[in-house]
Amino acid sequence: MKIYQLCLCVCLVLLASCDDYLDIKPKGVVIPDKCEDYESLLNYAQLMKASDSYPNYLTDDVFLPYEDDLTGGYVSLVLPNQRLYTFDSEVFGDGESDGLWEYSYNRIYTYNVIIEDVMGSTQATEEHKKQVRAEALMGRAFEYLTLVNAYAKHYDPATADTDPGVPLMLDKNINKTNLTRATVQSVYDQIKADLDEAALNLPEKPVLNAFRASKPVGYGMLARMYLYMGNYEKALENAKIALEHNSTLLNILPYKVTDPEKWIGRINVPARADNPENIYIRLAPWVFGMTLNTYGSEDLMALYDKEKDQRYLLYFTRYIGGYDCEYDAWAPYIYANMAMSTPEIYLIAAECEARIGSKDKAMEYINTLRDNRIFDNVPLVAGSNKDALKMVLDERRRELTLLGCTRLIDLKRLNREPEFAKTIVHEVNGVEYKLEPNSPKYILPIPPTVLRFNPDMVPNIR
Repeated sequence: MKIYQLCLCVCLVLLASCDDYLDIKPKGVVIPDKCEDYESLLNYAQLMKASDSYPNYLTDDVFLPYEDDLTGGYVSLVLPNQRLYTFDSEVFGDGESDGLWEYSYNRIYTYNVIIEDVMGSTQATEEHKKQVRAEALMGRAFEYLTLVNAYAKHYDPATADTDPGVPLMLDKNINKTNLTRATVQSVYDQIKADLDEAALNLPEKPVLNAFRASKPVGYGMLARMYLYMGNYEKALENAKIALEHNSTLLNILPYKVTDPEKWIGRINVPARADNPENIYIRLAPWVFGMTLNTYGSEDLMALYDKEKDQRYLLYFTRYIGGYDCEYDAWAPYIYANMAMSTPEIYLIAAECEARIGSKDKAMEYINTLRDNRIFDNVPLVAGSNKDALKMVLDERRRELTLLGCTRLIDLKRLNREPEFAKTIVHEVNGVEYKLEPNSPKYILPIPPTVLRFNPDMVPNIR
């Protein structure tokens, strides 16, 4: 069965969900029935994507000149991204769409069809049907973990029961009206329930490739969730389980810039499923992510050893395709994986060890990663857990540069700790714009079109 037929079927099922008691199948269309039909939906092209890159314009990792021949500069940004870069209160106008919100809920609807119906499908064992359901639960949890951290206050156990989160859509009915926002706690409870079930039934290794979920991803996503919640014991526990299932790192030291005159193909680092670190792959809407959309900020660039760190030498450049750059351009031209990789799990384990465990164990995780990133790496040594935590967070920023909402979420959670709170400054045409710690502008606005059709939905006041 062709995947486009199945996707059409999903749309028909969704649109007719309130009349399914009629038991009428449209002529010429095959409604998903067999387990393999639902499994094919997991390969739907839209499910291969996730998140978005634009939240990076709010962060301290980006720098844009006002005008620029290479990146286009600030003046070339679409209006919503200009407003983010200057920390405006309003971001999206009535005629402007928010792809992060819209496509996330689009994918959630498809996952809901699988979750709701696959156990009643035919021609498969119960174990196989549970595995397919587990992959859909994994995908839905991943989407909601991104959404609640982008459009709501960061998780605070003291206020999560009352802080507005995002709407929880948990079935295939798209005819609901006047939606409201579930609390942050309710969203996290649902994420946990989905991930707990998924982790039990996911396969040890992905089906076909890492676009499909497996056990290390289930436990890795639980580790991420608990890290965001500030439950470092549970985050560490799940990170360790994930690494027991898959601890593969790619040594990027042998790779190189093969042709600085090229754009795509300028470096030979493997991407997507060819990179064994990518244990769960979801691509950015623009598959190369922030590539050549920005320069690294002075603050970010100061973190790299520009002579020995391959992440700088490969992914940033002062020359590309005939252009000499005054600043360090972000130009990896590698498919940006917005989902999960083994380095992130090492970093979660290291951060949790630094916070509640052993500084030496934290450094062991970090140095294992750095041995695969830095020429002649001299192992880092921490004098205290506090020193270890600072080193881990710096390494996290170097490793997860410009990936989706990662830095925005990290800023939100770290701003609650006085020693890590910071004011971000962007300059545009000689004017400085500042984003203070814990500002409500760190929270993305609910799209105006959503608010217009759901008058009881509480907006984010920025």
